[in-house]
Amino acid sequence: MATITKSTRAGLLALVVAAYCMPLWAEPVGEVAKKNVTSVPQEQIQWISGGVGDDARAEMRLAATAYSVHLMFSNRQGSYLADIPFTVSKPNGREIYSGVSAGPLLYLNLPPGTYRIAVQLDGVWQNRRIRAGTSGYPAKASFVGNGK
Repeated sequence: MATITKSTRAGLLALVVAAYCMPLWAEPVGEVAKKNVTSVPQEQIQWISGGVGDDARAEMRLAATAYSVHLMFSNRQGSYLADIPFTVSKPNGREIYSGVSAGPLLYLNLPPGTYRIAVQLDGVWQNRRIRAGTSGYPAKASFVGNGK
């Protein structure tokens, strides 16, 4: 049987104390929440969102040509909205993607076809049926919240 010396015991105790006292490294809550909002399994859909501020909107509009669906979120007063949950479904209701748009502009690159887009504004889900075309002729839709 092996004997544990006093110095070995002290070393093990120091390791245990250090492990309990070490700070936990965590991502900011916003980043963790964004990663956890997507449902699984999902199809691979290329998309970008943003547009908070004039420079960001201009940047988004430059990238717009590569996307087949363009969505915009605002309230009745015309103010842009951000952090908008959304889902993309097939006509049969099967959800193929969900996420959160960081800004008022959301561009999706969906294959040509019919889809149902649902977004949550002011706690209420709004649905639209869209027909995605090609990136040269994108489907466009605006979703307007009540502003509550």
